[in-house]
Amino acid sequence: MDIWASGMSLDLNKLYRTQIGPLILWLKRHFDEIHIAVEHCEDETFESETVAFSPEDETCKEPEDWKRWVVGENGNTISFLPIMPDRPVVVRPEVPVIIPEGHEALFFVSIPVWVKIVVNDKKELVLCEAPSVVLSNIWFGDTMSGELCYSLRTKARRQILDAEPKPHRAVCPVKIRNTTSSQLDIERFCVHVEYLNIYKGTTRLWTNEVCINFQGEDSANKIHYTKKPPEYETVEGIVGKARTVLKKTLLKKSLGTFKLLTGI
Repeated sequence: MDIWASGMSLDLNKLYRTQIGPLILWLKRHFDEIHIAVEHCEDETFESETVAFSPEDETCKEPEDWKRWVVGENGNTISFLPIMPDRPVVVRPEVPVIIPEGHEALFFVSIPVWVKIVVNDKKELVLCEAPSVVLSNIWFGDTMSGELCYSLRTKARRQILDAEPKPHRAVCPVKIRNTTSSQLDIERFCVHVEYLNIYKGTTRLWTNEVCINFQGEDSANKIHYTKKPPEYETVEGIVGKARTVLKKTLLKKSLGTFKLLTGI
């Protein structure tokens, strides 16, 4: 069963469970309410697992931390939608890459999606969001103009065939162009994911392509987002809309310094 399919029904007083990577979601319908509990596997080997949405046996031990939403008598059909994280992400290449002046390099970034749970009634009702993978915080940039981001554990690859398809991850093609007169040493870069749509391909989820034009160490980078899916495989269409619609070229510093943060 495709976990990103729409229109999954909840029968009254039945316990449902699904696993999307390390994320485990529990749901049940009680009168005019939907109850949801969220857990994460600590064992990283579960990151590639996905279990279909299905009712659980009555003897199954339920989670303790439930949240409840009043959705009305007709709110018994739900959907899981992938959406990008709520902050930019910082990623390292598999190995440091140097881009000479006037050249460009293409990277493929595997980003763990968040799961948005919605009720399909007359109007789509968003209940909550949950990250498929809990990521560490990182500060990207200097103390005055930097921003709080997430740090990706996976590395940016030069070849997409090296990455195993996973249903809870979307692949973002990132093209970095060096428009300066000196060499550009790529050790890490920041992707502002709030402007990315998510597309369902034949083997994996994709986002639209990002092009970062490096204009110097002390200058903002021109960042362009394509308005169509990448052409690396056939896609069915958008399954997750961007959090923010970008109407013009973005000016941001996407290659620079960083500082790990704890306790945030």
